[in-house]
Order: sequence, then structure tokens, then C-alpha cells
Amino acid sequence: DVIRQFGEVEQDQRYTRLLELFTDDAVYYDPFLGAQRGKEAIHSFMEHMEKVVPASGARFESWETEADTTCGWARWVMAMPDSAGEPTPIPGQSLYRLREGKVCSVVDYVDARAFGRLRPGSSRLPDAAGAAGVAATHGAATGSPQPALDLVRHFWQIQDGGDYTGLAPLFADDAVFTDLVYGVMQGGPAIADYMATMKAEMPARGITFELVDCAGDSTVAWSQWWCHFPEGRVPGWTLHTVRDGAFTLDADYFDTVAAAALRSPAGN
Repeated sequence: DVIRQFGEVEQDQRYTRLLELFTDDAVYYDPFLGAQRGKEAIHSFMEHMEKVVPASGARFESWETEADTTCGWARWVMAMPDSAGEPTPIPGQSLYRLREGKVCSVVDYVDARAFGRLRPGSSRLPDAAGAAGVAATHGAATGSPQPALDLVRHFWQIQDGGDYTGLAPLFADDAVFTDLVYGVMQGGPAIADYMATMKAEMPARGITFELVDCAGDSTVAWSQWWCHFPEGRVPGWTLHTVRDGAFTLDADYFDTVAAAALRSPAGN
């Protein structure tokens, strides 16, 4: 309900109404303005949003939310007018940590490639790198079972060992795995084939991954990570859902603009 209220406020763009949903020590990470720490800073940020968002013509829509008692995530679309005034969809995601019914951290991500196409030559692109680990100190309260979090950590233990095929059994038979490069894999056999491809290709390309932060509860989880290339690293994040100890959804995202710049510094 708390996360759903974020989407409802986006409809009327009275962002200061969100303030009552935050803990006093909350952190809000905006991909353009960075981390806002504490209610006072978040209040100033929301006042700023009430001015600039309506003026920009942006609208937020198509909200999809998943949440448990201590964490959640959302997928949404930011529709911004192009040079002709036509709305252009820019996908986005948000990662939430919750404490005692309030939000203690939010990290917003915006698709850098889609935004860059809408605003070519803009000096201000969304910063996904600054979001990595920004809310790591706001861990969920312990004491209750967190099978989704345990599953995410187990996933990374296996992946750190380099045996991607060992990840396939962690997914339900009807699971959906989304990769921005390889597309959507539906069902256990397709995911197993994908993992076999990863086991061969990732070492050959010198690519490794590093977990930065993660959160999870009974049925929902998310993780933030770095993808390390020989030329440098790019930030990534994943949305998860879990049922009966297995992943039913794994949606991977990463900064595609930063990745392209690493492989082609001249922009070619």
C-alpha cells in the first residue's frame, strides 16, 4: 500500500504528500539530483519536484509494484514530450526498503538510452552508478524468515564461483528471466540454456559481476551490482519475485549507455 501511494501521488504531482511515508532517516536517490538524506532534504527535493515535473510535461504511468513487509520494487514509465510535443515513453524502476510501515530508502532508475534519445546532446543524463549501495546502511530488521533474501545471496554465491549452470535449479518451471542483451527467457529449459551460454561467454569476454547490495523478504527481493568489463565497470540492478523457494521473476537492468561507452569510447 505504501509503494502504491507513490504511484498515486505521481498522478497529481503533489510530491510533498509523500513526506509522511518516509522514516526520519530515509534516503531518496534521484537519478538526476543524487541522494537526498533525511526528511528535511527529501522535503526540499519534493518541493522542487512539484515545480519542475509539471513544467517539463512529464507524466508517470503504467505502475507495476511488488512488495513484502521490508522491501519492494516498482516498474513504471515516465512519458516526456519530444520536440514535437508527443509523449515519449522512458522506462524506469524503483527499489524500496521498508521499516515499520514506512519507506526508509528509495532508489529510482531511469533508462539512460531512452532518455538520451529524447534529449540528444544533453549534459545531464541519469546517473545509475551513484545509486549503487547508496542505501546499504538501511538494512531491513532481522528476526523473521527472509527466504527471498537467502535465495538471492545463494544465487550470488554460485555466480561468484563462475558456474552459471548451477543457477538454473534456483528457478521455478514457469519462471521468467529478462536480460537486456539476450532478451526474455520463459520457463526452466530456456533459462538453463541461457545459463549454459553465460558459463561459456562471460569468462571468454572477461566479464565478472560483483554484488553491491540486496534486500529481500518472503516473496520479493532486489539486488544492486557492478558488471566488470576489461575496460571498466557499469552499474546494474535486478528485480526478483520468489515462490516456494525458487525465483519466478528475474529482471536484469544495467546502464546500457555506460556499457556502450566502455566498448566504444569514441561513441561509434
